[in-house]
Amino acid sequence: MLAQFADPPSGRRRWALVLRADDGSVAGAADVAVTDGDPAELTVGVLPEHRRRGRGTALWQAAGELLAEHSPAVAQSETWSAPGVAFAESIGLSIANSEFRMLRDTASAVPDAPSVSGVDVVAWTGAVPEGMLADWVRLNASMRDDVPLGELTRRTTVIDAEWVRAHEKRMSDQGWILARAMARAGSHGVGYTVIFIARDGDEIIVQDDTFVEGAYRGRGIARLLKAENLRQLRSVPAAAAARWVQTSTAVDNSAMLSLNRAIGFEVADTSYALEGPLAIS
Repeated sequence: MLAQFADPPSGRRRWALVLRADDGSVAGAADVAVTDGDPAELTVGVLPEHRRRGRGTALWQAAGELLAEHSPAVAQSETWSAPGVAFAESIGLSIANSEFRMLRDTASAVPDAPSVSGVDVVAWTGAVPEGMLADWVRLNASMRDDVPLGELTRRTTVIDAEWVRAHEKRMSDQGWILARAMARAGSHGVGYTVIFIARDGDEIIVQDDTFVEGAYRGRGIARLLKAENLRQLRSVPAAAAARWVQTSTAVDNSAMLSLNRAIGFEVADTSYALEGPLAIS
């Protein structure tokens, strides 16, 4: 968390707000971030013993005042609970997208993945090799434009080589090992996947993006990528502490839900992405 606040992405500003109770103890907090031209991102949390006293609303209002000079058109937030949705709706937000959080036991065998004619998969940990960087940039940019977001306002992130290298540094500074794989048809990158592993060990490993170019879908490449990257975890010592691999999939992304279930992921719970005005109606 300290590393995240110390080195935000270019053009992004971020603040932490803390609300104290009368006795000086922490009652709640808010994480507030904004990038020019994009929706603001706010996360509000109030400890259970301090809820239903208007403290979440006070944090939201303080965040709105803080962001006033940046004039974001809308705000986005996220919650995993029905009370969280109820609070968000009470301040004018509405559900714009929903995702299943899915878990796979690390003790499960790596799933089989039939080879795909004309396609090879290259896997590695750490920085993207220079010879693959241009393909990595192109595929990541396509992923940002293609990922299902429901009714959420899409962000304007510019993906280039500089962004990729800065992202790698930030993730390393935050304590993550990046395990990645790219599918290539000859010398042309056609898909990729990424897993985040806590360098100091954690019970959860995070399966992040998986993307395949439209012209190459329906051939089993996504399964091949995921299987190869899961297999790569065996060679990463920090992964030994993990019990689960976790991923998130939009509830209406039927193709990815089917693939994740086929390779051993099961739905654990649901997250809700919310969007609306900063001002409380």
